[in-house]
Amino acid sequence: MGYLISLFLSTFFLEDVALATSIAWMGTGKISFQDAFLACFLGISAGDLGLYAFGKLASRFDFIQKSAWMTKHQKALEKMAKSEFLTYSIVISRIVPGTRLPTYLGAGFLNYSVFKFFILTIVSVSAWVLAALLAGHSLHALFMDHWVYSVALFFLGMHFIKSLAPKLTRRWDRKALLHSWRKYAYFEFWPAWFFYIPIVPYYAFLSLKYKSFLTPFYASPDVKHGGLIGESKWDFLKFLTPDDPATLPTIQVPRNTHFMELRKRIELKGLQYPIIVKPDVGQRGFGVRIIKDDFELTEYLLLSDFDLIVQKLSQYTLEAGIFYVRLPTESKGRIFSITDKEFPSVIGDGATKLGDLILQDRRARMIAPVYFERLRSQLDQVPQNGEKIPLAECGNHCQGTIFMNGQELDSEALTARIEQIARQIPNFYFGRFDIRYGSKEQLKKGLDFEIVEVNGSGAEATHIWDARTKLTEAYKTLFHQWRLLFEIGKQVRDRSPSNPRLNVGAFLKECLRVYFRKGSLSVSS
Repeated sequence: MGYLISLFLSTFFLEDVALATSIAWMGTGKISFQDAFLACFLGISAGDLGLYAFGKLASRFDFIQKSAWMTKHQKALEKMAKSEFLTYSIVISRIVPGTRLPTYLGAGFLNYSVFKFFILTIVSVSAWVLAALLAGHSLHALFMDHWVYSVALFFLGMHFIKSLAPKLTRRWDRKALLHSWRKYAYFEFWPAWFFYIPIVPYYAFLSLKYKSFLTPFYASPDVKHGGLIGESKWDFLKFLTPDDPATLPTIQVPRNTHFMELRKRIELKGLQYPIIVKPDVGQRGFGVRIIKDDFELTEYLLLSDFDLIVQKLSQYTLEAGIFYVRLPTESKGRIFSITDKEFPSVIGDGATKLGDLILQDRRARMIAPVYFERLRSQLDQVPQNGEKIPLAECGNHCQGTIFMNGQELDSEALTARIEQIARQIPNFYFGRFDIRYGSKEQLKKGLDFEIVEVNGSGAEATHIWDARTKLTEAYKTLFHQWRLLFEIGKQVRDRSPSNPRLNVGAFLKECLRVYFRKGSLSVSS
C-alpha cells in the first residue's frame, strides 16, 4: 500500500518520473502491474481534473471585463470552446510535452463541458498509462525485436484515441456507435483504400499487357494528370456551350479571392442565391456546399484554401451519373453505366426526436455520424407528424446519398444527347456526367437535364454502389472499366506519342491529399 500511495502522490509533481518508477518497481516485484496502473491512473486523472477545476474557478472572476484582449477576442474564444479544435487539443496534449497545463486550464476557463472533459480524461489517461506500463515492462523486449510492429501499434493506438474520444463526448455519436459498425458488412461502405486493393495487381497486369505503366494517363491528353485524379473541374466545364440548355452558368474562382470581388463576379454572371460552391479540384464530395446567403459564402471563403467553382443551383430535384465511353477509333460512343441517385429522408411522427428517427432507419443508422454532423443542431428537435426531413441534398455516396443502378434510363435518344455534349469537350473519350434532371420519362428522351459536373479518367461506374450489386459484379465492372481506359490510352498514345501531362511526385501527393483529406468542409451540406 505504501508504494501505491507514493506513486499516486508523485504523479502530482512529475508524472513521467512516476511512470518510470512504476516500471522499475514492477521489475523488482515491489508492486504489481494492477497496483501500478491504478496508482498512476488515479493520480494523473486527478491532476488533470484539478487543472480543469482551477481554470473553471478562474472563469468566475471578472477577467474578461478587466482585460481588453479578452474582451476583443471574447467571441472567438467562445466559438473555440464549442468547436472540435479544443476537443482534439485536449486529447493530443496528453502526448505532447508542455501543453497539458495551458490546455486544461484553458478548457476550464472557457467553460468546456465538464462531462466531455471527464470522458476525455478517463479515456486518454487510461490509454496512456496502459501503453506506457506495457511498453516499459511486459513488451519492452518484444518491441525491441519487432520495432516495425511497435511503430504500427503506436499509430493505430493514436488513431483509435483520436477517432473514438470525440465520439464518446457527444451523446448522439455514442448512440451511433451502437449501429455504425454494421456498415462494414456491406462493401459499399468499406474504406476506399481497402476496397480498391484488387485493382492494384490488375493495374500491374494491364501495364505489362500494354507495355507501359502510364498508359491510362494518355486517355485525357489535355488534362492534368490525365484526368485520373487532381484534375480541374473547370478544364471540362469551360468547354460546354453556354446556350446549351444542359449547361449551368458556372465561374472559376482563384483561391484567396476577396469576398467583394467574388460577389461582383457572381452578379455579372447573373447568379442568385442559393448557389453551389465547391473545390475546383475535388473528390468524393469534399467541400460541396449549397450557399444561401452572404454570410455562408463568407464563411466558406474563410475555410477554403483552394480554387473554387461557383455554379447556379439546378432547379431539377432528381440526380444521376451517366458514364460515357468512346474509343478514339470509333465514330460515336456509348453509355457504359447510369447511376440513379436517391436523396434519403426520414418522416416525423410528432413524438420522436430527429436523431432517434435516423437511428431507427435500418440504412441511415449505419452511417448516422455523417447525417449527425450535418444536422447536429436539429437532432434534439421533434419533427411534426408527417414532416419530411431530408438527410442529404448533394449526390455523393460517401455523404449519404443512395446510389442505384439506373440502366433502365438508357435510351437511343439519351445516348445521342450525351454524345452531342461529350463532343463539345476536346479529346473526351472516358468520363462521367453528373446531372440533375426533371423526370425519368424526359431524361430517356434526352430532355430536361442539367450538367452539374464532368469527371475525367478517374471517374468510375458508380452504379456498383447499389446495395443490390454483388461484390463480384462490382469488381467485374471495375476491371472492364480499367481495360477500356488502358485501350483508350493506348490508341491516343499511338496517334500522338508525346508525353502526357503528368508529374509523378505531384500525382502521388494529390492522391494522398484527396483520399485522406479532412477538415471543416469534409461533410457536404
